[in-house]
Amino acid sequence: MSVQRTYKSPRGCTPAKGFTLLEIMIAVLLMGILVSITAQMGSLVESSRLGFYSQRLYASAKLTRSEAIKRGERVSICRSVNGTDCDVSDTNWSAGWIVFVNPNDNDTVDTGEEVIRVFNAMDTLRITWSAGNRLTFIPRGSAATNGFFTVCTDGLTATAQQTVTVTASGQIRKASATGDCT
Repeated sequence: MSVQRTYKSPRGCTPAKGFTLLEIMIAVLLMGILVSITAQMGSLVESSRLGFYSQRLYASAKLTRSEAIKRGERVSICRSVNGTDCDVSDTNWSAGWIVFVNPNDNDTVDTGEEVIRVFNAMDTLRITWSAGNRLTFIPRGSAATNGFFTVCTDGLTATAQQTVTVTASGQIRKASATGDCT
């Protein structure tokens, strides 16, 4: 058998139920801390994504250069939607790209030209190449044209970016930047 006790205040009335001012202030403080952490995590995730995809472009350019040297032929990288041939209808490379042997130095994968590697599409990113529709390396390892890839979140301006720069001598570098993504 349990005895139920009721609490009565010294004045004889039951205390009011609710939160004290101190409890509300602590709850607001904790919510503010959680919101600021969440905002910082979003920025960290975005920075990590940009770094990952710029690393993919960097590795693609390195692969293209090393294959040109190894094979003693021109090797190119170009935007590709289907993974089998170049697509020059758009400048946004986030649809994917391919690395292929390109001895005749044109914008297409011809019969007998091997596709070395296919890179698939990426969501919500914008990737552009500053020097035309493709990047080609010649057998001694230098680039046919110099330029840079820009990787940023699609649709945003004045945002964090990652760049992969290719010089005419064949040097490939990554860097962070800010600017207009369009």
